[in-house]
Amino acid sequence: MTVTKEKTIIMKYFDKINKNSSYFLSDIHEPNDNSIFLEIKKSTTSDVVQNIMVGKIGLNEKRRIEVDKKSEYFTIQFDGYVSYHVIEEGFINFQDNKDEYKAGEFSVFRVYSKSSYLDFILKETIANDIFPDEMKHYGLYCMNHVVHIISLTEPKIELIDCT
Repeated sequence: MTVTKEKTIIMKYFDKINKNSSYFLSDIHEPNDNSIFLEIKKSTTSDVVQNIMVGKIGLNEKRRIEVDKKSEYFTIQFDGYVSYHVIEEGFINFQDNKDEYKAGEFSVFRVYSKSSYLDFILKETIANDIFPDEMKHYGLYCMNHVVHIISLTEPKIELIDCT
């Protein structure tokens, strides 16, 4: 496994991340104070057909969605976050988005110009008093997890090549 040498700001790999429709969040931790590290790996559909039980409901002849271990993946690090939270994907309320808070087309990784989460952080913290108008809201929508990050800096994104 080799790490692509170029580290870059968000837009270099932002579009590349969004070309794939589905990722798993495979790692999230704080490597340093005020820093958050995320690792996302592409998903793939298993070749194996199986019957799956979801609660009391049987789903016949389905394929499991899994991490694609052969594919390149991304690491994303924010240095200088104000806040972040993680929500289990099954509990996201996609119906309760006000039009003025939409980030445009749905994508895996998005930047909000305005959001209710950013409004909450502006109200509940003094971050905007210290760093006026520097915060941005990033949303990362993965299989099983949705991560929202309010950051003072753009993330550093690395493409990890598994070849």
